[in-house]
Amino acid sequence: MASPRRIYRIYLQLATDAATVRDFCAAQGEKIPGTVSLLLGGDRAKLLARWGEELGELCGVLDGTHDDSYLMEATQTFYWGSLFAASAGTTWEQLAFWPNRRLARTCGITTVPELRAAAERVVALGPERAKPEKLFLLWNVADGLYRDKTPAEDQWSLEQLMEADLQDMKKRAYLQPILRLIAEEPDPEQGRSA
Repeated sequence: MASPRRIYRIYLQLATDAATVRDFCAAQGEKIPGTVSLLLGGDRAKLLARWGEELGELCGVLDGTHDDSYLMEATQTFYWGSLFAASAGTTWEQLAFWPNRRLARTCGITTVPELRAAAERVVALGPERAKPEKLFLLWNVADGLYRDKTPAEDQWSLEQLMEADLQDMKKRAYLQPILRLIAEEPDPEQGRSA
């Protein structure tokens, strides 16, 4: 199973290698992948806004006003948060994912409306002031609300969410060199879900 660290490391490596991936695709006569164009475009405001939109949809899943699955919206929100963080060169350690996962339970956000409001405040800060780790704190708040309201036997585990994202990545030929590189790295967080 994939870990959040491994998934984020793939996005961070893609941000680092985006120009090379673009040039390779162009040389092969292939379309430049949208994610690569987003990373090269440098429009961090757009990445932050899209994260906000996706977190809003994730909140809709949690309160029953949006019809997509938790799996889809959780992975999309993680994706946009990852692109925003990776576009700033934020390391996994700087994201403080696991400390933020623990903090999510005690940060004072206990309802979907509170989560929506917090996300809107983060987006309103703009890309210069919004801290990437805050996006993942709020992602973890959403995940905690999901786990509180969903019977355990019906939940997607954290590892299953990340594995779904990884399986989608494996369909993209331009990611294959990065996937091989990251797969060779030891993952000290493999199997960690607390």
